Amino acid sequence: MKEFETEKFEKYGSFFFLLVLGLAIGLPFGGSLIVCLVSPPFRLDVFLPLAIAFGFFIWIALLMLIAWGGLTNIFVKRTAKKISSLPYQFNSSFTGRAGILYIDVANGIIGFISAYNPKKIQIFNAKRITEPKTFASTMTGVRFVFYVDGKKITMYTLLTNKMVNLKSGIGAEAVSKADAFVELLLAAKANAEGRMQG
Repeated sequence: MKEFETEKFEKYGSFFFLLVLGLAIGLPFGGSLIVCLVSPPFRLDVFLPLAIAFGFFIWIALLMLIAWGGLTNIFVKRTAKKISSLPYQFNSSFTGRAGILYIDVANGIIGFISAYNPKKIQIFNAKRITEPKTFASTMTGVRFVFYVDGKKITMYTLLTNKMVNLKSGIGAEAVSKADAFVELLLAAKANAEGRMQG
């Protein structure tokens, strides 16, 4: 059903940038203002250094949250509740730090809620995806990667700050899961292209 298909993939949305900007500016200045108002008189020479100090720690925390996909989790989960109202049979899904991926293999449809555009369900004909591959490293973890309209989406099945043996236990399971989703994406793409030719 083409009326639901997203015309242009937007990995990043304005809501994400406004949220980051609001937290990065609002929290340090708001916190500093409260501290200065609680201990009158208000002094600008105390307020500004305090805001910068608060800002430094808040910005580091924000960068960590963004890197681990934790900043917009609540919004992604809320948007995900709307997926059942769409006329697709998403029989496979994967939740990672980059967002949630949905695959309707039979109909060749991909759904995606980006962690950086968390208020929007984006729908794509699977023929628009390219280069689905698994990447596995003992140092950087395990992920499957694909492109939509030339824009890269990376979904980690294992992300760790420790070295992992990829041939046994958790490492082998992560590789197997990444490979399985690559196969699902390829199958959905093949079905989408078959429908175009049929």
